[in-house]
Amino acid sequence: MSQPETSKKAGATFLWVLGAFAGFAVLFSVLQSTVTTPEDPRVPERLAAKEEITKLQDANLTAMGLKDAAKKAEAFNKALATLKAKPVGASTQVVPGSPTQLKQAAAAAPAPAPAAAPAAPPAAPAK
Repeated sequence: MSQPETSKKAGATFLWVLGAFAGFAVLFSVLQSTVTTPEDPRVPERLAAKEEITKLQDANLTAMGLKDAAKKAEAFNKALATLKAKPVGASTQVVPGSPTQLKQAAAAAPAPAPAAAPAAPPAAPAK
């Protein structure tokens, strides 16, 4: 059997695909520049809502004392001290593939608890 020839058209095909891609990109950009989209009529309403929310957030930060750098540092240091004071405990979360998970997988699963006995049927009414 003879070895198949490497196609010299492979490079040309790549260039044609690249040219087609570039042609569609140019066509898309021309269409985007000529077609105008109408402006959303809710823009002023949304900008007013954004300004109101920003003012309320600033008022909330000021009320909490987080606008002042010293008070902010004090609050964060207090939170940090609270977190450091918590005792370190072992995590119950097991990472898949870890030695702990592999040991648990190798251990036999506990036997299921026996099912509860069925309740006795109600007695027949006396006549």
